[in-house]
This record gives sequence, C-alpha cells and structure tokens, in this order.
Amino acid sequence: MKKYYIVFLLIAVSLVSCDDFLDTKDYTNKNDQNFPLTEKDANMSLASCYHVMASCQEFSSYYIGDILSDDRFGGGGPNDFNQQAWDQMKKSTENMQQQTWIRLYQGVFRANKLLEAMDQIIFETETSKNTLKGETYFMRAYFYFELTKMFGEVPLLTTSESVNIPRTAAPEIFAQIASDLKNAIELLPSTSFTAQLKSNLGHATKWAAEGMLARVFLFYTGYYGQTSLPVAGGGELSDSNIVAYLEDCMNNSGHQLVSEFRNMWPYTNQLTGEDYAYNKGKNLSWVGDDNNIETVFAIKFGTKGDWSNKDYANMVALCWSLRGQSSYANVFPFGQGWGQGPVNPRFIEDWIKYEPNDTIRRKGSVIDIKDPEEGIESYEDEGWEQMQDGGFWQKKYIAVNAWTDKETRSFKGYSTLMFGGLDDYSFINTQDQVLLRYADILLMHSELTKTAKGINMVRERVNLPPVAGYTPEILKNERRFELAFEGYRYFDLLRWYGKNAGVEIDKNQNGVKVLNNRVETVINYNLTKRIQDTGGFLQVPQSEIDLSDGVLIQTPGWTSSDITL
Repeated sequence: MKKYYIVFLLIAVSLVSCDDFLDTKDYTNKNDQNFPLTEKDANMSLASCYHVMASCQEFSSYYIGDILSDDRFGGGGPNDFNQQAWDQMKKSTENMQQQTWIRLYQGVFRANKLLEAMDQIIFETETSKNTLKGETYFMRAYFYFELTKMFGEVPLLTTSESVNIPRTAAPEIFAQIASDLKNAIELLPSTSFTAQLKSNLGHATKWAAEGMLARVFLFYTGYYGQTSLPVAGGGELSDSNIVAYLEDCMNNSGHQLVSEFRNMWPYTNQLTGEDYAYNKGKNLSWVGDDNNIETVFAIKFGTKGDWSNKDYANMVALCWSLRGQSSYANVFPFGQGWGQGPVNPRFIEDWIKYEPNDTIRRKGSVIDIKDPEEGIESYEDEGWEQMQDGGFWQKKYIAVNAWTDKETRSFKGYSTLMFGGLDDYSFINTQDQVLLRYADILLMHSELTKTAKGINMVRERVNLPPVAGYTPEILKNERRFELAFEGYRYFDLLRWYGKNAGVEIDKNQNGVKVLNNRVETVINYNLTKRIQDTGGFLQVPQSEIDLSDGVLIQTPGWTSSDITL
C-alpha cells in the first residue's frame, strides 16, 4: 500500500506547474482566504460567537455577580474555593479568573474576525447581511460589557490583529460598546416577537440591543459619575436618547409581561404540575422557553449535553441546585446539583419587612425548606457537606423533577421527560438563561424617567398596590425583589453606591448565622474595604499579566498577601 501511495504522489507532483507551487491558497482547510465566503459560512462564524456566551456560564457576570452580592453566599462544598473566594472578594489562586478572561476575549476575537470579513461574504439579500452584521456588533458589545463590569478598564481590541496593549480608559471602552449597540439597533430588523421565527430565538434582536444599551448607559453614568454616554466616532447619548430606545422597545417589540410571574419558571411545568405542593390549587402552567413573551434575550440550551459538550446544558442551574441529599425524592421536585449560591436569610427578612404582601414573588422565587407549603419531606441534616446554608434557596434556576412512578418514588428531570437527552443530573437542565427580560425594560424606564409607570406595571402583575410616586428607594427595592437571583444585584449596587457598595453588602449580610458543613458559623466579611480597594472589580489572571511582559497591570487591591482564601 505504501508503494502505491508514493507512485500516486509522484504522478500528482508531475502534473503541477511551478506557478502552482507559489499559490498559497489552502483549498482543504478553513482559513482567512476561503472562510467565511458564503452566508452559510457567516452564520457558522456567528454561531461560534454565541457559543462563547454559553461556554462562559460559570464564569459570567450574572453567576459571579450573584455570589458577590448581599443576597446570596458562595456555598457549594468545602472544596469549592472559587465560590467562597468570590463571596469575600478574595482569591483562591492567582488565575481564578482565567476562564472568564480567555473566553470573553475569544468572543471579541471571533466578532472582530467576522466584522472584518463582511465585504468578502456573498449574502443572499441586503437584509440578511445587515441582520448578521447587527448581531455581530451586539455580540462584541456584550463581551466587552461583561469584561468591563468584571475587570473595569480592559484592553480594547477592535481588530483581530495580535497586539500587546495596556488597559484602555473606561470612556473609550464604553464609547465603543455604545457605538456597537447603536449600530446593532440601526441594522437589525424591527421584527415583533410574535412574528419572530422559532429558529431565530436566542439571536440578538433590535429590542435586545435597545435594552442592553440602556443597561450600559445606567452602569457607565452611575459608576463613573457621568451624565451621558460617549459614542465612538463622536457624539454622546443622553438619558432622553435612552428613554426613546426603551419606549421603542415597549411600543413595538411585541414583548410584554407574562401575566403570571410564576409561569416563567420551570417548577410550574405541566409534568411536575400539582405534584409540587407549592403549585397545588394555584392554576400555574409554565409558558415554556420558546413561548416566553417576556424574554428579550437569553442563552438557549438543548439536550446534547455531556462532559464533552457541557455548554449545551444550563450549568448555572446545576450549580444552584441542592447538594448532598441521599434521597432527592424527599426534596421533590427539586433536583441534584452543587449547592452554590445559597440565599442570605436576611434578604428574606428585608423582603418581608419592605413588602410584607409580596408573597407571589417571594415564595415564587425562594424555597424555604421549613415552609409547609413547599412540601419538602426532609432536607437532610440542613447542611451536610454544604457551606453557608441558611435554609433558603432560589428556585428560578434549579433542577426540577417530575414523578415517573409515585408509588416507587421514581423521578426524572422534567426536561429529560419532555425533550429527551442524557439522563444525568449534570446535564438535564435545559431552561433558557434569561439575560434580559421585559420587566427590566420597564424598571429601567422608570429609573430614567423618574416615574412610577413601569414600577407599577411590574407590581400589578403580582397583585401589589401601585406606589404613589417615584423615589430611588422604591426603585431599588423593586429591582431587588423582581429581579432576584438573575445576576443584577451586585452591579446595581456598584452603579448606585460606587466604591461604597461594600458598606451596603456588609450591612445586609454580616452577623447572619449559617451552617458550614453542619457547623454553625456567623458571616463576618469586610467587603467595605475590599470594594474600596478594588473598586469592586476582579483580579486579572496573573498569567495574562505575565504574557504581556507587564504591559497589562493588575486591578488595584489584588496584590496583597492577606487576600488569598
């Protein structure tokens, strides 16, 4: 066989001219010269950007931000050092943020490459070109907003060229984010949610870009103390510009509030139904991921998850699910997970104090393991191998089971029964990770207009009386309760209080009693100092600083020897 191969190779060589040997085009592998050239190629490139978003779940701002906030703790098991370090604004290793940094810049690189290739791609229509280009601008803005929320000022790269540059000033980064989102708004079609093809769900839309731009505006103007948001290339956006974008979304997107708050979350799914004691008699019915009219932008997941393809599953729901139960039938319908992000009991006290009648949202968002309405038969040892357990867990993003045989107390994940997939607790969570929903659009509108209209629409849904007028404190509480456990809280605190956000966090969590692997412990952190020292931003991986030969400098507050967990 080897002899025939050599003969064939000699014949092939004899048929190629000298000029052909100088042709550097690669005809067999994808490279800059031959990919992307078609619209199909371009969609594959765009899909790779979206995949980065899914691959960042356990290192994302919405995951880490919840742990950093005053409403949740790190939790997990005794060896979940990253979660417990984030909870105290400390470090477990010098490179604990490496996955965050690498993957987000991978997303930036892929978006830059696709934008650079636009002129060589043959599109079927101008509309399809504009749509894909708009989505790519959105994705680059998303990755940079994630980076700057977590690390503050970061190197701004708008081409795929390999360069070694220092951190870029915040106004320049945010100007680029604003420009990208503005481009996305102008390029993406004004297609109503009700007219959107199911195959396009999970893609960025004009409405998502408008909502994300409002979020960027509020963070930049709040944290950095500015009155407007600069735009790369010139100009700026004022609060009136952002309000106009939000009102366009409110009037034309087709998005609206789901009529029943609890129907947004999978514990109300039809297979689990009234077998979950809390659901009984309430006529609840999950709207499902694809029919959720309130979802403006979300990461979509599927049934192909396994350890080789874990990004197909919602890993956040796995992280937030209950840990260490020898029988999950006893905590039905809630399933197995890693026990991260236990809820701060003082948050529940605050919720009852400020909104005593807000039972739909509070009980619809929180599991109180001692509440008879939850129907939990026994929660094992209230802390076995579980850190920072205060007896409360969120139930928006959590594994949910359904009985397959009540007599034998056999069950499976509702998603496995509905959609198939691997019957492994690590990969059964397929629910959308919602990154922007319509309730936030309404609350941002109230915050920017200083009116109660959006607040009262959100309150009306959960049968709460309207507030008489707008105040910052009313707005802050409404966001805290409506958007609980959705990754907003820490970054809201940063933009409202700046470097003093730690004062608020310490006030709301220090002195709380929890169980650390069955041992009663009192929370006593010093986030006041840590956020003052760091500005509230995270440690840049030391490996990235080393690679830059010192061009990239560490975030302030992360070089002291006493901040290692």
